[in-house]
Amino acid sequence: MDRFSEFKEMDVKEGIFLAMKNMGTVIINAAVILAGTFAAILPSGMLSMLQIATVVLTGLLFYALIILPFFVPIIINTLGKANWWPFIQN
Repeated sequence: MDRFSEFKEMDVKEGIFLAMKNMGTVIINAAVILAGTFAAILPSGMLSMLQIATVVLTGLLFYALIILPFFVPIIINTLGKANWWPFIQN
C-alpha cells in the first residue's frame, strides 16, 4: 500500500499499473525464494517440520501468485480515491 500511496495524485488505474510494475517482481521473487527455502525442509521427514513448511509454503505461494497480482489491484481499483481515506488532506 505504501508503493500505491506514492501515486495517489494520479488516476487510480495508472497508479496501480506503475506501483505493480515497480514492486511486483521484487516481492514475488522474495516470496518464491522464501518458499524454496521452506520447500527444502519438506524432505526432513519430521512431522512438525513438514506441517510448518507446508503451511508457510502454501501461504507464500498463495500471496505471491494470487493475492498480490490480482486481489490487491482489484480492491484498490474498486475503492478508487477512497483508498487513501485516512491520508487525504482537506
